Amino acid sequence: LSCWGCANTAKGVLENLEGIDSADVNFDTKKAVVYTDGTVTEKEIKDAISAKNFQALFEGDTTVSPLTKEEKKGLDIKTIKGGNKIKFEDHLSPGKLTLFDFYADWCGPCKIYSPKVERLLLEYENVAVRKVDVVEWKSDLAKQLTKEYKLPALPFTLIFDDQGNLVGRVEGNSIEEVKKILSDK
Repeated sequence: LSCWGCANTAKGVLENLEGIDSADVNFDTKKAVVYTDGTVTEKEIKDAISAKNFQALFEGDTTVSPLTKEEKKGLDIKTIKGGNKIKFEDHLSPGKLTLFDFYADWCGPCKIYSPKVERLLLEYENVAVRKVDVVEWKSDLAKQLTKEYKLPALPFTLIFDDQGNLVGRVEGNSIEEVKKILSDK
């Protein structure tokens, strides 16, 4: 959660989920208390929250940590800063699928999603990652993505094959959807 608006959105998602009687989401503590009728599962809660680009953690769950400098050695991962328009072909990695992870430093869901994207490089040898900082909604890059790819929100992912063809577009914090696209290629 990066603001009270996020907390209110999460509360609304939870309270609209069948089986939840009420929910209290606190931005300051980054915690939610959920009262259920006993029929809703942890998975249903996680899926509902994930659909809004948040991540629900239950007792014993942990977030994915960013790669360490040591883990990043030898991996094809680069960061593009500035929020300027980009030519995707200038940033593709020859012979690999190139995953463009669009984020902003102020984006709470991006901070959860980006480490998951980085860790994909430990699973898939034929993948490169380009972390692209949108900076703000009024940036030239945000306008380009909105016009060309219907950017709905952050995080946002585009995946290009080794020939430079767009093969995948993923909205939100859906690392499983990214994995499916990568596995199909």
